[in-house]
Amino acid sequence: MLLKYKYKLKPHKSQTVIIANWLELARRQYNYRLAERLNWFEATRTPVNACPLNVSVVPVERIYQNVPEFRIQTRDGRKKDSNGHPITKKGDKHPNIINGYVVWETVQLADLAQTKKLFPGYKSMHSQVLQDVIQRVQTTMDNFTKPDQNGKTSGRPKFKGKHYYNSFSYPQLSNTNIVKNANGRYCVNLPKIGLVPLVFNRPIPIGFKVKTGTLIREADGWYVSFTIEDKSVPLRRGEIQPTKENSKGIDLGLLHYVVTSDGEFIGVPKFFRFYEHRLSKLQGRLAKKHKHSKSWKILKRKIAKLHQLIARQRWDWQFKLAYHLFSNVSVIFVEDLQIASLVRRCKAKLGDNGQFLPNGQSAKSGLNKSLQDAAFGQFVQILEYVGWKLGKKIIKVDPKGTSQHCWECLNRVSKSLSERFAARHERHSCPECGQELDRDYNSPTPLAPLPGGDGGG
Repeated sequence: MLLKYKYKLKPHKSQTVIIANWLELARRQYNYRLAERLNWFEATRTPVNACPLNVSVVPVERIYQNVPEFRIQTRDGRKKDSNGHPITKKGDKHPNIINGYVVWETVQLADLAQTKKLFPGYKSMHSQVLQDVIQRVQTTMDNFTKPDQNGKTSGRPKFKGKHYYNSFSYPQLSNTNIVKNANGRYCVNLPKIGLVPLVFNRPIPIGFKVKTGTLIREADGWYVSFTIEDKSVPLRRGEIQPTKENSKGIDLGLLHYVVTSDGEFIGVPKFFRFYEHRLSKLQGRLAKKHKHSKSWKILKRKIAKLHQLIARQRWDWQFKLAYHLFSNVSVIFVEDLQIASLVRRCKAKLGDNGQFLPNGQSAKSGLNKSLQDAAFGQFVQILEYVGWKLGKKIIKVDPKGTSQHCWECLNRVSKSLSERFAARHERHSCPECGQELDRDYNSPTPLAPLPGGDGGG
């Protein structure tokens, strides 16, 4: 089992300078290596049987410029065969170009030695931290060029500005890196940085081993995130047959955040809305300041901390709610909402003369803000994680028509979305069986399993 434990760091001033300098060097290296990969990608996407007008034809010599054809291994490999002999040995030649494609990760890792000669500042960085930057570039390009299991790829990689590259990693740490200093304070021993004090608010579970450590910059300081693993703990996956007794359905909304099929109504917390006026005042003051001045930076930091507070409050509340919902059931049915579609802008309306007509986007902007504040997508992810951790599970169902059918007789009772806002039409009333109840309470009930053990739709 793999878990992540995060701790607040309390570095000294000299250590803070070193960490910030390493982060900036890592960001520059990331952008440079990404530029190499993107230039190669652009140069090699020209068709061989056509002459396109929007892509320049690059000579072959330039495509393979500064890319050595082979690399010579400088030491024996760590992987060994059944007899204990290294699989690869010192002096072996390995190709850097295979079927016309450059093995970029290997080439860029080998080029780090030349980088340290040209830019001596990189000599102060730990070698594995620098190597992890190359692996991040490789992962980014793989996500861009290789489709996932659903056949989708990520967008074109972007270069990272100073505010968008906020972490670097030590790929190899262990439990021995968490020690006490001479004063008895818990510290993390980071190679080439030293003993950095941390708030050790919870111990590493017995049997788990620290694998990696990532230093993260946030609005209120530095954090370290440990990846811990215990191979003896199996991955608990909820293979549970849903029944009427061990399951419940939930409906997510803005009138009530969660309405469960057993009649529980949970209100919307509105964390962002609560601090919206305060944020507006701070941002108004920020707009009047001279950019990058001392007062501008102070206000910028205050705004960042306020956004961080809102996000943390929402995160904490959603975790507590997820544990509460799983307290008395093993399976939860939830609507598979498409959040991107919910917050999409209204389509433009054109008049006969070509002028734009009102399309309701002003009202939709306020609705979108409330949807983003509710963070339904994040809550469903938290619900999945909590279910996995507890050995339980959630089942996503198609949200189409869940509020249109009666929970008792499954008769379709059509309702328009606008009827929700009229006080007299917030209730579900079925002409067939006579059931009358709250519209949101009616919605999750068909999500609950049917008596035969099969999930309802």
